[in-house]
Amino acid sequence: MVDAEYRRQMFDDFSNRDKHDYYFGSYSSFHIHEEMLKDTVRTRTYQRAIMDNGADFKDKIVLDIGAGTGILSIFAARAGAKHVYAIEFAEIATFAREIIKKNNL
Repeated sequence: MVDAEYRRQMFDDFSNRDKHDYYFGSYSSFHIHEEMLKDTVRTRTYQRAIMDNGADFKDKIVLDIGAGTGILSIFAARAGAKHVYAIEFAEIATFAREIIKKNNL
């Protein structure tokens, strides 16, 4: 994806929200995911739960349904998962692709 398009989508103001399903549309904006990621207690708890249990992920195939930005998928990959499938229906999947790519995964 072109970086300019990526940046434009980061600041989408939902002006086209009537063209999308409300539930998935609400998760398409980077802003809701930014709030979740900024909740460091929540994010680090997930990270520790995955990273501190690497034996449960080592060489496993992981399915992350509702992957959002892909942060949990990244944790699973770094914990040693053989392959991670990050499934996301909302348009945030566009960001997840870029985030995962920029993390060399």
